[in-house]
Amino acid sequence: MIIHPWIRWGSITLAILLLAGCSVRFQSPEDDSGAEGEVSKVEPIGKRTEDSAEVEEPSEDEQPTVERQRESGGRVPDAARGLLASADSALEDGNDGRALDLIQRAQRIAPDAAAVYYALGRVYREKGNPARAEQFVLKGISKAGNNQELRQEGWSELAQIRARMGDQAGAADARERAGQM
Repeated sequence: MIIHPWIRWGSITLAILLLAGCSVRFQSPEDDSGAEGEVSKVEPIGKRTEDSAEVEEPSEDEQPTVERQRESGGRVPDAARGLLASADSALEDGNDGRALDLIQRAQRIAPDAAAVYYALGRVYREKGNPARAEQFVLKGISKAGNNQELRQEGWSELAQIRARMGDQAGAADARERAGQM
């Protein structure tokens, strides 16, 4: 087989250019400053006042605390709430796949919201995967923190899942815990 000389030389030239491009050394931003040993000043993160260059620390009310997260159970933002409502409609229509997609989108928006995990549990329960449903509901209960209503909802959901699995003792235990809330 005869290869046209232009193709051969073009291929060789392309290979050389690619190899040359791989050997280029880029200059780091530190080397670009022009003065050796000069360090750029980094501004602290926070609220800047107009009068000075001082940075105000966030107040205690603005700082997220573990206790506040435990009390809230992971609040559900409006965007995630809308996705959960659409997922409930899709689940009622028998479209489990669409419901699961919507709930997973809501989970990316509100990863600490117990309601999202309960919704995932409902979808997997309806899809006939009670073991997976149980895992998600238990995760939701852990995310509910000190929010008694959310915990009660989770234990009630878990009782239904365990009953569907045939675990009557586990279902009774979950119903008892839901009743204690």
